[in-house]
Amino acid sequence: MKKGICVCLLVLALLLAGCGQQADRHPEWDENWTRFGDLMAIEAPEDFEPGEYYDALSVNGIWYAVWNSGSDPKMITNAEGEEAPVYVAQIYLVLKECGSEAEAKANIADWIDREAQSYETGDSRETEVAGQLFSCRPLLSAGADNPYSFGASAFAARGNLAISAELLCAEGFEGDPTAVLEQFLRGIHYGE
Repeated sequence: MKKGICVCLLVLALLLAGCGQQADRHPEWDENWTRFGDLMAIEAPEDFEPGEYYDALSVNGIWYAVWNSGSDPKMITNAEGEEAPVYVAQIYLVLKECGSEAEAKANIADWIDREAQSYETGDSRETEVAGQLFSCRPLLSAGADNPYSFGASAFAARGNLAISAELLCAEGFEGDPTAVLEQFLRGIHYGE
């Protein structure tokens, strides 16, 4: 009886040890890149530093990350009465795993509708970056209470993944928002 229990415990220990030693599916991805599970990894673009990263909802297939430009953010009081930093520019990326490609496209349509409530947008154009087709648009102006008054956005469906990338710029940003966002998109590496 003792021998049977010992064998079972040994087998269980070996199984658990094997689970912890799975090979990295993407050994070519740099450890400094921001990872979204095995689905995507992103190199921080020039002049941007990784900021907030949320993977708490990754079990539900949702990831969120921010990259900041400008080392000395201006502090403002937001609509909720809380102090918040405003950088020269910020890039926001949301990745959502959906049940199907049709659901991913519907999710993107919802994101675009929400964006139109905050920004006047320019004409949309299709841009292929690193083999992925994005719908890109300039963000021309925002409401007076928004510290990020202009920028650019890009949306894509990659199979069942919905991808949203936004570059939001404060007054004083001197680059071309569309070019900076496209540089960011070139730094995305996809898992297959």
